[in-house]
Amino acid sequence: MNKNKSFQHKIIYGGCMIVLLIAISLISRPATTAEDNPGGLLAQLRKEYHISDAELGKVDPASEAMRLSLVGLDGVAITLLWNQLNEYQKTEQYTLMEATARTISYLNPHLLKVWEFQSWNMSYNVSREFDNYKHRYLWVKRGIEYHMDGTEYNYNEPRMMNSIAHFFGNKFGIADEKVEYRELFPTDRLFHSKIQEHLDRSGFDVVQNASGVVEGNPDNWLVARLWDLWATDTLDNERGSIGAMSPTIFYQYPAKRLMNFGEAIEKEGHISEKAKAAWAKAYADWNEYGDHEMPSTYGISIKLNDADRLNKEIKVDQKEFDDKYGQYVDVIYQEKLAKLPAESKAAIETKEEERTDEQRSLAYEAQQSLRVSEFDVVKHMRANNIEGTLDASKLANQLDQAKFLRGVIDRQKDIVAFNYWKTRAESEMTDRNLEARKLVYDAHEAYKDANLVKARELYEKAWEKWTEIYDDYPALRDDSSADVLADSIKEYRSLLNQFDEDISPNFPLLDILQNNTDDFVPPTWNPDDEPSKEESPEKGPEKGTDESDKAPMKEETPKSAEKPAEEPMKAEAETKEPTATGPKATEPMKEQPPESEPTEPKAEEPQPMEEKPAAEKAETPAEEPAEQPAQPMEAEKPAEEKSDT
Repeated sequence: MNKNKSFQHKIIYGGCMIVLLIAISLISRPATTAEDNPGGLLAQLRKEYHISDAELGKVDPASEAMRLSLVGLDGVAITLLWNQLNEYQKTEQYTLMEATARTISYLNPHLLKVWEFQSWNMSYNVSREFDNYKHRYLWVKRGIEYHMDGTEYNYNEPRMMNSIAHFFGNKFGIADEKVEYRELFPTDRLFHSKIQEHLDRSGFDVVQNASGVVEGNPDNWLVARLWDLWATDTLDNERGSIGAMSPTIFYQYPAKRLMNFGEAIEKEGHISEKAKAAWAKAYADWNEYGDHEMPSTYGISIKLNDADRLNKEIKVDQKEFDDKYGQYVDVIYQEKLAKLPAESKAAIETKEEERTDEQRSLAYEAQQSLRVSEFDVVKHMRANNIEGTLDASKLANQLDQAKFLRGVIDRQKDIVAFNYWKTRAESEMTDRNLEARKLVYDAHEAYKDANLVKARELYEKAWEKWTEIYDDYPALRDDSSADVLADSIKEYRSLLNQFDEDISPNFPLLDILQNNTDDFVPPTWNPDDEPSKEESPEKGPEKGTDESDKAPMKEETPKSAEKPAEEPMKAEAETKEPTATGPKATEPMKEQPPESEPTEPKAEEPQPMEEKPAAEKAETPAEEPAEQPAQPMEAEKPAEEKSDT
């Protein structure tokens, strides 16, 4: 009996196994190229969700053979290889390190983070171990080539394409060696051909679609833009996913790369129509980005440019609600105020500067509770059976939805500084901005060439242009790139110091310098306080000052006031030597030479001068006309003549 039961159990188990094998074979049946054979259920699901090996990327026989030979131990093998890679990196065997990184990727080519991390490791960590910037450039290229190879195994991964774009933009355009890298990259034809091999499936041409300042020489920022365009196109066609990445951030990059390109070539001195066209295209792309419908974290689709439309709608609906039902707001406010505790009322009635910390907290909470919303008005109307409650409720709901949507859009706009970049692109594509940047660049070049006068003149012309720009676009004063202009203002201030001057406290761009300087020193020189170079002729001499000191400062000498040369010569004979040769006396003498050569008195026949009392000397300037011309020859009189006299 027991033997029969055991045999029956074996028969049942065998039958179940046969049924399961048949079911598994039907479910996992591979698809063929024939239209009438879509394959089993698993093949159909892989095709529907684009997760089959053929759709994910290239099927590499060597990679598949390695995975199958490990019989599920590929994770263990990756861990061991990763440790070996770290050892190669420590011992500076970078070629073996790169080969090990490729082996790890082949074991599981669909692990995106492996491609990204090892690419970053080669481009950033390994490259910095070399002193020569050409060797560094070589390893940056190797890292990017490794990352681009990952797209061959992952066709529809917009995150990987976006990561490659970051490498082209940030490593070549922002790194410390960006000047050298941006000189090497445009002429690196071999690297361009490798980039084109990977971009063939996108439909872009790296030479035609990414030409920089020189036609036919690709720019790294424009190459990064091509990868971003490919990534956004992949996502729009639902061939890939960006995971937890924000769509608002993801879709901004194509336009931002154009802005980066325009800014970069302007800093390099290529301030031309090429830069203006780049900013104009960036402005158009930014507006297109604002009109692009994107999902949000709140589960609703939004367009960033809808904020302006919503603001207008909210303004109209709010006015309609206030006009129809605004009379109930004060009634509701008084009801809420009457229900407040005595402490809260006292806190509100107390002046803000006299409140204690506890009263400030109570006042804030009370003010929040006293706010009257549209739904409070509807609730009041419903409780008092006021006619029009239904219409008020519809309008209140409409306002609430519009305000909620506007709040969502405003938060997304703040993440990418949407309004700022729109304003920046709008201002940069004008001729005035182009001219302002050109003046700053030329002034900087003149300063480097030690042509200080020309540099000062160009800088002052540039500040006039920039003042007009910031007056028209005040949002740009908080510009993230205003630190570049601040560097130019610092250079201008250094230039003025060489003229023994300082920047004026009334300088119109002083706030930009202050906001972008850690060790800002307030200016101490004000041109408004500088003494005038020309003294007013109406002012008389100060007390204790000889007439000889003031007479040379006169700019004009009326002909009617001229006197013979002998009289001023006598007055000059009593003047002290330092006074006659001082800067105030000599400068006007150079500007106004005497009309006629004065007759120099002979040393043998000095004319004694009668010494006058002090009171008479003080009145002398009033008795004699002050318009007497200064005689430069008297200041050069030999000392022995004075002693003889």
